[in-house]
Amino acid sequence: MRGTPIPRNRLLVLDDRGYPTADASGRLWPYTQHRWRWWRSGRPELVDPINGLVVGVAPAEIHGALTARGWVRPSDGAVHRTWVDGRFVRMSDHIALGDRQERVHVRLFAYGPHTLVAAHHEVADERGHHVVTSWDRARAALVAALIAAGYRDDGAIDDATAANVRGVPGDGRIWRARGGGE
Repeated sequence: MRGTPIPRNRLLVLDDRGYPTADASGRLWPYTQHRWRWWRSGRPELVDPINGLVVGVAPAEIHGALTARGWVRPSDGAVHRTWVDGRFVRMSDHIALGDRQERVHVRLFAYGPHTLVAAHHEVADERGHHVVTSWDRARAALVAALIAAGYRDDGAIDDATAANVRGVPGDGRIWRARGGGE
């Protein structure tokens, strides 16, 4: 599905199968942010894109599947929120693959019976602050882990977010999956 990317000041509507719809009401902001006084601001350093959706699976199940594959809950990482159905939604959990110096960090959000994913690859700079290096590399690592755990690739939502958010490589797609039993 090709279309116009959703800018940071617009909302997205997904049907119950995880496909974008023409409904103009907007239910989901396809980005996350951790400093809310700048809600949906023009400050790109505060915004991460949503780049995954697992249909019909709760965040706890995704967390469990990744934990079984060697991922761990990090002791650090900012709490992010997004906007769903007219209210702020805090991330349900987060999980990482790698150590504090270099890792894939994934934030999980409940979206009805589904899980929204915001994944990024990051490295620690000389002061120990994390610097995001890729959205797509992180999404690819997550996809590989979930497919190995039995999840089914369900295609991508093309151009769902702006490409290269914060100047970090990213194609603006949301990868969609569902549990292996569905």
